[in-house]
Amino acid sequence: MIGNIFKAIFGSRNDRILKRYWPIVRRINEKFEEYERTLSDDELRKNTEIFRERLKKGESLDDLLVEAYATVKSACKRLVGEEVVVTGHPRKWDMVPFDVQLLGAIALHHGSIAEMQTGEGKTLVAILPLYLNALTGRNCQLVTVNDYLARRDSEWVGFVLRWLGLTVGCIQNDIPPGSEERKAQYQCDVTYGTCSEFGFDYLRDMGMCTSKEDLVQRDYYYAIVDEIDSILIDEARTPLIIAGPVENSTHQYDLLKPKVERLVRAQLELCNRLASEARPILQNIDDHSDEEIDDAVEKLYLVKLGMPRHKQLMRLMQEPEIRRLLERFDLQVHSEQNRGLFERLKDELYFSIDERAHDADLSARGRKLISDGNEDQFVIPDLASLFSEIDSDEALSIEEKRKKREELQKTADERAEAIHNISQLLKAYCLYERDVHYIIEDGKVVIVDENTGRPMYGRRFSEGLHMALEAKENVTIERETRTLATITIQNYFRMYEKLAGMTGTASTEANEFKEIYNLDVVTIPTNRPCIRKDYNDVLYKTQADKYRAIIEEIKECHQRGQPVLVGTVSVEVSEILSRLLRREKIPHNVLNAKYHQQEAEIVALAGQKGAVTIATNMAGRGTDIVLGEGVAELGGLHVIGTERHDSRRIDRQLRGRCARQGDPGSSRFYVSMEDKLMRIFGGDRITKILERFGFENGQELSGGMLNHTISTAQKRVEQENFAYRKRTLQYDDVMNEQRKIIYGERKEILFQDDVREILFDHVYRAILERINLYLQPEKEFGYPFDRSSLLEWLRKTFTMVPFEDSDLDVVPQEFEPEELASRLVDMIEKVYLDFIKLYEEDDPDFVKYFERQLLLNAIDENWQEHIDAMDQMRQSVRLQGFAQRDPLIEYKKEAFALFQNLVIRIDEQVAESLFKSVSAVAEQRRELEKLFQQEELMHEVLGQFGERDSQAIEIPEGMEVVEGPDGNLYLVQTEQEQAPPPPQEPYRNTGPVIGRNDPCPCGSGKKYKRCC
Repeated sequence: MIGNIFKAIFGSRNDRILKRYWPIVRRINEKFEEYERTLSDDELRKNTEIFRERLKKGESLDDLLVEAYATVKSACKRLVGEEVVVTGHPRKWDMVPFDVQLLGAIALHHGSIAEMQTGEGKTLVAILPLYLNALTGRNCQLVTVNDYLARRDSEWVGFVLRWLGLTVGCIQNDIPPGSEERKAQYQCDVTYGTCSEFGFDYLRDMGMCTSKEDLVQRDYYYAIVDEIDSILIDEARTPLIIAGPVENSTHQYDLLKPKVERLVRAQLELCNRLASEARPILQNIDDHSDEEIDDAVEKLYLVKLGMPRHKQLMRLMQEPEIRRLLERFDLQVHSEQNRGLFERLKDELYFSIDERAHDADLSARGRKLISDGNEDQFVIPDLASLFSEIDSDEALSIEEKRKKREELQKTADERAEAIHNISQLLKAYCLYERDVHYIIEDGKVVIVDENTGRPMYGRRFSEGLHMALEAKENVTIERETRTLATITIQNYFRMYEKLAGMTGTASTEANEFKEIYNLDVVTIPTNRPCIRKDYNDVLYKTQADKYRAIIEEIKECHQRGQPVLVGTVSVEVSEILSRLLRREKIPHNVLNAKYHQQEAEIVALAGQKGAVTIATNMAGRGTDIVLGEGVAELGGLHVIGTERHDSRRIDRQLRGRCARQGDPGSSRFYVSMEDKLMRIFGGDRITKILERFGFENGQELSGGMLNHTISTAQKRVEQENFAYRKRTLQYDDVMNEQRKIIYGERKEILFQDDVREILFDHVYRAILERINLYLQPEKEFGYPFDRSSLLEWLRKTFTMVPFEDSDLDVVPQEFEPEELASRLVDMIEKVYLDFIKLYEEDDPDFVKYFERQLLLNAIDENWQEHIDAMDQMRQSVRLQGFAQRDPLIEYKKEAFALFQNLVIRIDEQVAESLFKSVSAVAEQRRELEKLFQQEELMHEVLGQFGERDSQAIEIPEGMEVVEGPDGNLYLVQTEQEQAPPPPQEPYRNTGPVIGRNDPCPCGSGKKYKRCC
C-alpha cells in the first residue's frame, strides 16, 4: 500500500527513467534540425570521423550521444526514397525515427531492455546505439532469432550505417566456420547474426583453433539482442554444444527397441483394463460404496502414472468430480503418513511417466518383463563393496585383481548403458510426439522449437534421446557423439562488456533479466495508442468442441472479409485445423515447421482482406503484418489462439501480431480441459469453477475469473521454468569458471610467439606431482618413500635423459620438493634444447608449431574427457537429494576434484609427449618431404619421356617406371629390405647442469630459460 502511495506521488520507476530521457530526445531533435539546415550530405558523413577523433581525445560516448543520434536521424531523413535491395528485392527507404524510437535507442545505449510493442520499429531503433558504440572501433553485434532476419536487417537498416561510413557484416549459417569470409564479417564495425552462430564461433575460437590466424571473432564489447526474451529465456534452457563422433559407440537402442515396444504394449493393455474397470464406478458414484470408489480412484491414478495421455483418462478428467477425487488422492499419496504408498503404486505398473518433469522410470515389474527372467542384467552392481572384496582376497595376484576389477567395471558400464537406453526409449514412446516435438524430414528426426514452431536443423536432443527417437521412427540411428565444447547462452552473453535488448514482451520476465543478466526493463510508450480489443478466454470440455468453435469464428470473420491469424502450439494442431478449413472450403495458408520456407512472405500477407493464416505461435516474428485496403473498417486483423501457452509472454507475443501503430485489431484464446496447461497445472481452482457452472460437453465458459485462473496456472509454470533455468545456470557457473581457466591458457598459447616456458611449466608441475606421490609418504595415498619408482617413471617418461640414482639422492622429510623438481626440469630442458637444436637451425617455425600443438593437444583431449566426466557426474549427483544433501554443493565438491585431476592429466600428457612427439613429428616431416621430392622428380622424369621410351633418360636409383592399369606411366619406389635402425642411445650431458633460473653462460645477462 505504501508502495502504491509513493508510485502515485513520484511515479513508477519506469516513469522516472522516461522523465530523464525526454530532455535528451528534445536535444537530439534540436541538433537534428540544425544539421538539416547547415550540413550537406558530405559534411554529415564526415561527422563519423570527427566523432572518432573526439573519442580518441578523451570524450565519452555519452558526450557524443545527442550529436550521433541526430546524425543518424538526419541520414534517415535524407535517404527517404532511395532504393535498397533487401534479400534480393528492391525496396524504397521510408523510415525516420519517431521520438519514442529515440527513447528506445537511449535505453539500449545505457544497457537496458527496451520493451517496445509490435510494429514500433525496433529494427530501426537498433542502428542508433550501434552507430554510437561502433565509433569506438570495436565490433558491435546485433543478435537476431534467425538467419533470414539477420540478412534482411543488415541489408535494410545497414544501408544507413554504410551511408554514414561504417562497415556492416552479416554471419550466415552457410559461411564456412573459420573461413576468411566469416572472419571478414567480424572485422566490420557492426555485425548481424544469430545467437547460435555467435556462440559457436566463440567455442571454435577459444576451444578448437590451433593458431591465432584461425580466430574469427574480435572481442565481446557490445551486443543488442533482438527479441531478447526469445533468445535469453526461451532458448536459454538449451546450451550451445559442438559435438564430434565417438570412437566406439556403445548404445543398444536398436537391440532394446523390440523389448521396449513390448513393454509399452503391456502397459497400454494394463491401463486400458484399469480405466475400463474404474470408469463405470466413477461415472455413477452415487450407486457405489466408498470402498469401491476409492479402489476406482486408485486404478485411475495408476493410469495417470503410467499413461498420462490415455484417452479414457482424459475424457474422465473432464468431469469436475472425478478430477477433484484424483487431486485429493494425489495429495494423500504424497503425504507424510502415507510414505511408501507412491513407490508401491509405481511397482504395480511396468513403468511410470512424470509428464511434468519429462521423465520415465522402469519398475521391477517392467524389468522382469523385458529381462526374460534375468532381472540382474538391469541391476547395477555395488562396485564399492565388490572392489573391497576383491582387494581383500589374498588368494588373488595383483594382475588377477586388476582383471576382476576391469570385468566388474565393464559389466556395470554395460548395464548402466542399457538402463539409460531403456529410459530414453520410454521417453521417446510416451512423452515425445511426432509433429509436436519433432518432425521427420529427409529420413532424419528434426527438432521443432516448442516456442517458435520452427525446425531446429543441426540440433539434437541430448543424452541419447535423439537416437531413441531415431530408433522409434525407424530412421538411421546416427553415430553417437561426444561433447567437444559447450557453453550456456546465459554465460556466453554475460561475457559482453555491455548488453542490451529489444522485445515487445519483457515485463513479465523483468525479475529474471535483472537477476541473471543485471538488465533493467524500460517500457517505451507507443507512437500511437494501441486500440486492440482482447476478448475473454473461452473454455470447452474437449478439444473437439474447441476446434469446432474456432472454425465457426474463422468462418464468420472470413465471410465479412476480416483477416484472421490463427496461432497454434504444434504442427499437429495446425494440420487438424487446416483439414477442417478445407472441409469448409475456406482458402488459407499454413505456416509451421513443415512449411517454413516462405515464412516472412506468408505472414506479411496475413493482413489482406479475407486472408486466413494458420501459424505456430511465434512464426513470422520480426515481420510486420500490414493491413490491406479496407481491412481497418472491418475491425483489423483478428488473432485466435488455439491454446494457452505455458508462458504468458508467448501469448502476449501472439496478441501483439495485430493492432500495430494504432491500427484496429482483436484477439481471443480458446482453451479446453484436454490442453496440456489445464491438465498439468490447472489444479483444483479450475475444478471448482467447472462444478459451480455445471459444465457439459459442447458448452462454453468465459469470464474474468477464468482468465485470472489461467494466468495463475501460467505463473506457476513460469516460476518452475525460471527455477530450472536458474539451477541450470548455477551448475554451468561451476563449469564456466573451469572453462575460463582452460580457454584462458589456450588463448595465451595461441597469442604467445614462443610457448617453451609454458611447456616446461607443465613439465615442472608433472614432476612435482610425482615427487609428492613417491617421496612424500605423509601425503595423499600414504605410499612409502619410493625413490626407485620415481626414477623408473622419469626414465620411462623422458627417454632421452640419462637419469642416475644420484639425481634423486635426497634425505626423506628433509628435502624441498620444489627444489628437486626444478633441478630435474633443468636437466630435461638441457637435453631437450640440445636435441631440438638441429630442427631449430633447419626450421625454427616448425619447432614453435610443434611445441604449440603439443600443448593444445594435451589441453583439448583432456578437456573433452573432462566435459564427459562432468556430464556424468552431474547426472549422478541428483541422487544425493535422497540422502538429504544438496546436489549442487556435492556437484561443486566433485567438480573441484575432477578439475584438479584434469590439470594433473594435462601436465602428465605434456611431459610424456615431450620427446616422443618431437621424434615422431620430425620423422613424419622427413617422410612428407621425401614424398614431395619424389612427386617433383616423377613429374620431371615423366615429362621427359618421348614416345614412351623408358630408356630415354636415367632412372634414379631405387626407383622404377611402371605402367598402370590406365595405361599411364608411373615412377615408383622399388621394394628393398631395410636394415633395422640402430638402437637410440640416451643423450648424456657431459657439461655442468645450468639451472633454469641461472644466468645464461652466453653473457647476455638473461636467465638461462629465457635466453639460449
